[in-house]
Parts: sequence; C-alpha cells; structure tokens
Amino acid sequence: MAYYLHRIIFIALVLAIAVPSSLGRRKKSEIEKELRNLCSQTNRTKECWYFVKSEINRFNQSDFKGVAGVVIDLAIEKSDAINDLLNRLYQGSKDEKLKEKYLSCSKNYNDANRNLYLAKINLDSDHYQNIPIQIEDTVEELDSCRREFVKGSFDPAHIRNRNKEFRLYVEIVKVATDRLVKEKDRN
Repeated sequence: MAYYLHRIIFIALVLAIAVPSSLGRRKKSEIEKELRNLCSQTNRTKECWYFVKSEINRFNQSDFKGVAGVVIDLAIEKSDAINDLLNRLYQGSKDEKLKEKYLSCSKNYNDANRNLYLAKINLDSDHYQNIPIQIEDTVEELDSCRREFVKGSFDPAHIRNRNKEFRLYVEIVKVATDRLVKEKDRN
C-alpha cells in the first residue's frame, strides 16, 4: 500500500512540475513568433532578431500594443545611453569642433527622447494617430545628428555607429507602432 502511495505522490509531483512549465513555453513561443514576425518587417531582419532575442524576457505580451510598449521603452533606454555618452564626451573633449558636434547631437537625442516619450504616452492612452508623427520626428533628429558626423569626418567616439544602432531601434518602433495603427484603423 505504501508503495502505491509513493508512486501516486511521485506522479503527482511530476505532473505538477511538467504541466506549468510546458504552458509557459507555449506563451514564450507565441511571443517569439510575434517578435520574429515584427523583425521580418524591418529592413534589417537579422540584426533586429539578434537585438530582440537578447531582450525577449521583457516581452510579457504578444499583442501589438504590448510589443510596441516594450520596444519604445528599449529605444528610450538606448537613446538615454547615447545622450549620456554625448554629454560625457562634450565635457571631456578639448577639441572645440568636436564639442560643438557632441552638443548638437546631444540636443538631437534629447529631442528624440522627448518624441519617444510622447509616443509612449499616446500608446498608453490609446491615442495612436499621433505616434507616426512622433516617430518621424525622432528619425529627423537622428538624421540631424548623423549629418554632424558625415563619412570621413573625425569621429573618435564612433558616434556614426551609435546612430546606426539607434536607427535600428527606431525602425523596430516604427514597424511595431505602424502595425498597431493599422490594426486600429481596421476596427
């Protein structure tokens, strides 16, 4: 009798452990599928997937709004980091031309951040119609900074590379929010 009781307890424990973990994988699988779909709509699919996969644990929902919210947050974080770097470079540089470029780009990133924050506010309040304008304004700010560091100009901190990296984030945000706007327009 004790033998059967031990077997029943053992089977119950195995089921208690196996069932919830398999359900969790299905949810992650849905999120992964949604994120792969998102990245397939960008111009840099592989780079997008590499980036998104490294942050996959931040995505708790696979709906368009949840995904858009997370990618906007990630873009804001990246923009903040680059802006902080630009401010440190400005403070530490002795070259006046570079200082001017760093300051100009810092202002651009500050404005880009503002636009992303506004997009996030509009997303959270379901006012999607203004988000494409805010994303386009973010792209314009990024382009203004990019022009400061044209190919061949002195760029010891590789700001061109930072801009290229941030552009990927903005492209992902654009795709994610455009899908959301299209979905709302259909309904």
